Amino acid sequence: MDPSTYKIIHLIGLMGLFSALGGLIGADVRKPATLRVYGIIHGISLLALLVSGVGMQTKLLYSMGSTWIIAKLVIWLLMGASIVILKRRLMPVGAAWALIIILGSAAAILAIQKPGHKTKEIKTAQAEVSFLAK
Repeated sequence: MDPSTYKIIHLIGLMGLFSALGGLIGADVRKPATLRVYGIIHGISLLALLVSGVGMQTKLLYSMGSTWIIAKLVIWLLMGASIVILKRRLMPVGAAWALIIILGSAAAILAIQKPGHKTKEIKTAQAEVSFLAK
C-alpha cells in the first residue's frame, strides 16, 4: 500500500479517537449505551492508528527502535488507557481533557519533528555514494 494511503487511514483514526474521547468527556456515565458506542469508536480508531502507523513505519523504513516511534507507542497506550479514566471518572473531566490535548499535541510534535531520526545523515551518505559512483 502507498504511504499516503496509510497516512489517510491514520488521520481518519485520529479523528475517530478524538471524537470518541470528546464524546466520553461529555457523556453521562450512568447511561451505558452511549458509553458503549464511544468505546467501540475508541477501539476501532486505536486499531486504525496502530495498523496505519506500523504500515507507514515499514514502508518509509523507519527503525522501530527510534526514540520518536517508541514515544508515540507510549502515547498510543496512554490514549488507550484514557477510556478507563473517562468511563470511571478517575480524574476530573477538565484535567482529563487537558491531558488528552497534551498527549495529542506531543504525538503531533513527534510525528513532525521525528527527534532522534537520522534523515540528514542518511541523505548525506546516499549523496556521497552517488557522487562516488560517477
